[in-house]
Order: sequence, then structure tokens, then C-alpha cells
Amino acid sequence: MPSQTSLKKVILRESVKPADFLKLLSARRKKELLSQASYLQGKRVVHINATAAGGGVAEILKSLIPYLRSLGIESDWYAINPNIDGNFFTITNKIHNALQGAAVKISGREWAEYERINKRIAADLDTIDCDVLAINDPQPLFAGCYSHLNKRKVYFSHIDTSAVSKSIWKKLHPCIASYDKIVFSSSDFVHGDLSRRKVKIFVPSIDPLAAKQTIVSKKEARSYLQKHGGIPTDCPLIVQVSRFDVWKNPLGVIQAFRIVQSSCPEVRLALVGFNEAKDNPAAVAVYKDIAAVAAKSREIFLFFNSMGKNPLEFTMMAQNAADIVVQNSTKEGFGLVVTEAMWKRQPVIGGPASGIRRQIQNGRNGFVVKTPEELAQKIVLLLSNPKRRKLLGEAARKTVFEKFLFPRLVLDHLKLYRSCLRYQ
Repeated sequence: MPSQTSLKKVILRESVKPADFLKLLSARRKKELLSQASYLQGKRVVHINATAAGGGVAEILKSLIPYLRSLGIESDWYAINPNIDGNFFTITNKIHNALQGAAVKISGREWAEYERINKRIAADLDTIDCDVLAINDPQPLFAGCYSHLNKRKVYFSHIDTSAVSKSIWKKLHPCIASYDKIVFSSSDFVHGDLSRRKVKIFVPSIDPLAAKQTIVSKKEARSYLQKHGGIPTDCPLIVQVSRFDVWKNPLGVIQAFRIVQSSCPEVRLALVGFNEAKDNPAAVAVYKDIAAVAAKSREIFLFFNSMGKNPLEFTMMAQNAADIVVQNSTKEGFGLVVTEAMWKRQPVIGGPASGIRRQIQNGRNGFVVKTPEELAQKIVLLLSNPKRRKLLGEAARKTVFEKFLFPRLVLDHLKLYRSCLRYQ
């Protein structure tokens, strides 16, 4: 492709061996996965998304591509050039929010800019040979439609589109409906206008082989946070890991935290949301608002700019170091950070978002809350009951092992690709 391209190939140096992940599957699923992979030998699958770092989609693709390659399937990943001109990511952030039900107005000029950039992306897509083209989320959505590639096309929607406004849906629906298959992470997220014949539901999962899922002792993790984040080791610690986004409701976490402080003054709060994703320019404004509120409390630690820190390692350590992990989202495609914390045997308190409720069975392997007051109540309950924290953490780990590990998601992908190619 030409040097000035709207897409950049993501170079992955990670590799996995099938033996490392096949052991995590039942005998039946292992046999099925290997059978599906055998039908796809020599086929090429290409994924396109907005950004190579930050956010759940990048996390999924970073693991998915090496898994597919290990099974003998040619696979590549391209992300939109972070230096693409215009206000593209500001516009797509508005489209993203509108799809999730926010009352957002997108001007005719903004739509024109969105379409112009997607035509550029489509021109680059036409230079990439593949058997299955997978488009992830709305940023390159139109590009998949504009592309002249005579290949099977799949659209992955990682967000809740069930309550999108009529005007936005009218603009996007024809394009989404034109894809051969449309994948959501929950049946609750599917707009009623879409053909059920085309829709597939893939529940997201975490890669147990990834460095981010490493489990270390709490002592080691707390020492790391003290050294790299200035958080004392001798205090109860509440952690929320998520980018600074209104849908993650960090303000609600702070409100709950201040209630908790009245009965547990030694507690500390860490909001970990390193600004890696280039497709979310609104994060800076949200962070500034939260920083202004948090500035009144020395007990609140915010992590936004990496400034020499290793974001992946720091996030992993923060999840291991927490006494309680919170994910206070009001909207959440799934919430892989919840899955990650549960895998690390942490008690998790989640917000009312549908994706979180798919994972947490209230009172059995964590808690689901709706208000800051309810969140504070559950935090106090767990801080005062270490045995309950441990029991919830063990139940959470078991849930992830049974439902949300990556080999199962890989099998979902293989079956999808084969179904796309079966009738070519």
C-alpha cells in the first residue's frame, strides 16, 4: 500500500502454541475447534478497527490474531492511522455515543467528513487480499460498504445499539444491514430492524495466556503501586480500571468513595485509565472534570498519562493489588476489565450496564449496584468481611473459567468464518 495510508498494519510479535490453550477446552470443544480450523487452512481473515491500543476491541484482536495464526489460518489486523486528518475521531466518538442512546446531534458537515474518510479507508481496503473482511465498530463501518472487495464481510458491533435514535439509525442501518454477518456481544444490543438470520452473538472473553492476566501476590502488587504510583501499602484499596468516559461513571465512584470514607477513613481509591486509545478524544475533557473533583482528596489517585509507566503492567498490578474492584458503568458493551478482575479472584462490584450483568450474578460471584449510595454500602460490607471477599473472588474465577475464556471465543470465530465461506 502507499506510504500515506489511512490504515496501518498492526505488527504482532506475540505467538502462542495450540497446546497452551487447547488444554483449557473440553474434549468435545477441542475436537470441534480443530475440525473447524482444518476447513479454513489457506484462507485469509483480515480485521479492521479504530485503534491498535486501548479499549476492549484492541485487547481482543491482540490475542485473536496470534491464536488464528497458530491454527494455520492466515490473519492480519489493520487499525486506522491515528494521524488521519480532520476531526474524524471526534466525529466517530459522537456517532459511538449516539449509537448507545445519547442525545447527540451530528451535522451534515460532520457526516460528510465521516463519509469522506471512510471512502479513503475503503480505497486502502481494496488493496488488501482476503477471504473474510471483518470490520469492528462504527469508525470504519462505511468503509466496509464502500469497498469493492468481492469478499465476505462481517460487522462486529461491540456496543449497545438497542436504543439508538431514529435519525442516527436511519443513516447507519442500510450499511450495517448490507454485511453478510453482524456480530454483537449480547442479544440485548441488537436493534429490532436487523435480520435475525444475519445476527450472531459472541460473548467476549479474556486471553488467559496474555501478560495482562498474570496473577501475582497482593504484597508484590501493592509494593509495585507504591513504587510506581505513590499509593501506600498499608490501606484498603478500591480500584476501577477503565478509560475516562462518561459511560464508565467515574464521578459516581468518587461519590460512593466519599461516603465510604465516613466509616473507613483509611481507604484509598485508584482510577486507572491510561489514555492509550486514539479514537476517544473526549477522554481528556472527562479526565479534567474528574481531576477537578478529585483534587480535593489526597486519598484519590488518578492515572491518565503514562509518563514513563507501563500501562499494561500497571493495570495488571492494580487489579491484583485491589481489595475490591469496581466497574461502575451505566453502558458497557461487555466490560472485559470485569472479566479480568474476576479471573484474578477479585470481588467485583459492577454498575447496571447490561454487559456487566451478563457476568456478575448479584450476591453469588460479585455485586451489581445502581446508585452511589448502594455502591458505598457494598464496599463497606466487603471491606469489613474478608471471608466474603474471598468467597466471591473464588466464585468469580470459576465463572470466568467456565464461560469467558478465549479458546471458546476463537471457536466462535472459526464457525463464523466457515459459515461465511460455505456458500461462496
